[in-house]
Amino acid sequence: MRTERLSKSLEDTGLDAYIVTREPNIFYYTSSISGGVLIIAPDTRPLLLTSRLNLYVAQDNAQGCDVEPYTRKDKDEKILERLNQIAPEKISFDELSLGEHKALEEKLGEVELKENPDLVWAMRRVKDASEQKFMKRAGELSDIGMEAIREFLVAGVKEHEVAAAAANAMRMGGADDISFPFIVASGPRSAYPHAGVSERKIRRGDFVTIDMGATYRGYCSDITRTFIVGSPSEKQRTIYETVLEANEAALPEIRESAKGIDVDRIARDIITKAGYGEDFIHGLGHGVGLEVHEPPSLSKRSGDTLTIGNVVSNEPGIYIKGFGGVRIEDTVLVTSSGPERLTYYDTGLDAMRV
Repeated sequence: MRTERLSKSLEDTGLDAYIVTREPNIFYYTSSISGGVLIIAPDTRPLLLTSRLNLYVAQDNAQGCDVEPYTRKDKDEKILERLNQIAPEKISFDELSLGEHKALEEKLGEVELKENPDLVWAMRRVKDASEQKFMKRAGELSDIGMEAIREFLVAGVKEHEVAAAAANAMRMGGADDISFPFIVASGPRSAYPHAGVSERKIRRGDFVTIDMGATYRGYCSDITRTFIVGSPSEKQRTIYETVLEANEAALPEIRESAKGIDVDRIARDIITKAGYGEDFIHGLGHGVGLEVHEPPSLSKRSGDTLTIGNVVSNEPGIYIKGFGGVRIEDTVLVTSSGPERLTYYDTGLDAMRV
């Protein structure tokens, strides 16, 4: 079980206990959506403390741990009680607020208490077979949403209506939820990488950048396509084809032992050579999993090396203020035989014309 693997990591790193507070991490280790506080220690059965509001869901779903409720008044007391039973000298945690850290540190006395989220990320960044299965389905659902957009998208509809069409299609297909707030960015707004959704009416001649994803069994997909309403201008065609070339060139390099900085450079060099280097204003990609932004990263500053089981985005883009922008993104799994796209909706320019 995953809790046993983390417990082994504690032994290997000389830690006596680990406190898990982030909800995605609690779900990863216990399969419970209850949240709360999970305390793991070598040779001790893990304990999940959860609010009384979420007690039943934890009791019915949490795996590999005991479950106990807490109230606002006794939460800290129950955490301290379990830690005292363990009698640790060194404790790490994934995330505590400054106030929580200070209060716990005062009560623990001489015990060393340090943040160490990397212990969790070392496990979470490598997806096992069940996780890969869920992420493949999440990718299929996002493709369903993108097809719904293509069928709905015409001049005159509003950005928020486009988002609603995609969300409904993915939900009807079995998605748990959308994996993040959608981006539907039309016309000049497509130059905003994180534009959100507005009431703007889409016009003929617009770029329309759609960035969205579905969640299935807790796992995310992330896909971006840029549609063109009507026939593209020469400048639009050039920008689109440059971004597509960068996306396609980077894809085969998303493989075992590849360095994130090198994969980013392949895409960036193509965009720079085309004269748009200053308009590619973010990294090529990021990890995807229970959260839509995770390690590892593909960027100019990445220190990550890819390994089998990593899932990352491949999303080059060009953004020109006052004109618009293009981003093309897929979620990609690193396998022993090379990269596997988990989102495979068409990217060709003709397919993006509506």
